[in-house]
Amino acid sequence: MSAAFRHGSAIDGDLLTSYVSGIKKFPILGEDEEFELAVKWKEHGDKKALEKIVSSHLRLVMKIASGYAGYGLSKTDLIAEGNVGIMHALQHFDPSIGYRFSTYAAWWIKAKIREFIYNSWSIVRLGTGKNNRKLFFGLRKIKNLLGVKNLSEKDAEVIADKMNVTKEDVIISDIRLTHKDFSANSPIGDDQGRSWQDFLADTSASPESVALEKQEYTYRKKVLHDALNTLSKREYDILCSHRLHNPIKSLKEIAESIGLSTERVRQIEKDAFLKLQKYVRSVEWNTLEAVRAYGSL
Repeated sequence: MSAAFRHGSAIDGDLLTSYVSGIKKFPILGEDEEFELAVKWKEHGDKKALEKIVSSHLRLVMKIASGYAGYGLSKTDLIAEGNVGIMHALQHFDPSIGYRFSTYAAWWIKAKIREFIYNSWSIVRLGTGKNNRKLFFGLRKIKNLLGVKNLSEKDAEVIADKMNVTKEDVIISDIRLTHKDFSANSPIGDDQGRSWQDFLADTSASPESVALEKQEYTYRKKVLHDALNTLSKREYDILCSHRLHNPIKSLKEIAESIGLSTERVRQIEKDAFLKLQKYVRSVEWNTLEAVRAYGSL
């Protein structure tokens, strides 16, 4: 494979100019030669044929990638994705159908570039539906054709009718296209040198809240442990098996394992649970009375 193609994904900055100059040296294939090379690659795995086909279509990638420059992403990344598209096209291309490879490859190049743009546009996952992608790549074009800059309700209705989508879809897509992600460290532009993150509320729990939650969890765990100790061994085993174990056992399974009827096990489990409730409520009541007494001192 050509050096220009192998290193296509590594092109960056100043190297783009030399890359463009390099791919212009590869000849454009005629229809007959393209067909012969495609057959050699498809039927015999001829790597030299593969290299010639790929090299001759690198300019096509460049042309298509340039058409998506308006999305603000690195052109070198777009070219690299387009080059991946060529390889996908070669994997699926059937020379016997009679179409030019360039026609077939163009679809794959666009598909890979569009997929990259769509997935790179926002850290917030965009919709995966057909209409979401249709609007993402078509909305800007139709707005330009209609001379629309700031989308109004009426504009959204007109565009929705033309693209056969809902007005709400148009409005949401317009917001996504016109409001790119930015870093919370970005300055807000005032003379105090503040950034947007200075205005973000801290939603994490305070150390005091964390300590109280931990204390409450420990207390509730102790109360449950003490409540379970008030049960007989049979009540404890049945209740834990049916409610606390993972995975829990059905009353029928428990009954079979200890040689009792399912109805008897159900009654024991019910009585045991009522005992737990009674104990916990008594503890809560005593605690409340203690708090009230303390408050009256």
